[in-house]
Amino acid sequence: MSELSPTASRTHRSILTAAISLMAARPEAPMTDIAEAAGVSRSTLHRYFPDRTALRDAMDELAQSAWIDAVRSARLEEGSGLEAFRRLCAELLGRLDVLAWWMVRPDSWEDDEEPTAEDVAIINALARGREDGSIDPAIRSDWLQNMMWAVLYAVQFAPAVADLNAFEAREQGMRTLMKAAASDPSRI
Repeated sequence: MSELSPTASRTHRSILTAAISLMAARPEAPMTDIAEAAGVSRSTLHRYFPDRTALRDAMDELAQSAWIDAVRSARLEEGSGLEAFRRLCAELLGRLDVLAWWMVRPDSWEDDEEPTAEDVAIINALARGREDGSIDPAIRSDWLQNMMWAVLYAVQFAPAVADLNAFEAREQGMRTLMKAAASDPSRI
């Protein structure tokens, strides 16, 4: 889309986040339901996204942007490896409303590409944590990253069945991740 006014930008984002929330639970939700969830008319939805493909492409772009922003905002080059990992987890937890889209799309899990700059930054922070003694040296970076995504998935989708509110789920998720990564979990 070309440059959007602030109001149009908010509407665009509102439609995307509503679509992600709805389609994470019901992947084949009709466009009418998406418009209703976003609080817009169906014609407004189609003005922004003429079809389901355009909507899904925009959802993919939003998730990618949220991922990049989270990694950059985590300042992974600062502090101990565990401190960097904690900041990364906090940034990702703050963007679960958008990253949930990747969690329900198995094709987004395929990792046949070269590592991105974000992947390298995470790998480097985890390696630094093993070197500085803050992260358990027996935990592989790839294992820790996969576990991180599993916990993020649980935070996003388990509260409804586990009788947790969103705050409690995030607290449990962060505690789980920090204890799993730390060289001395008793200090967490």
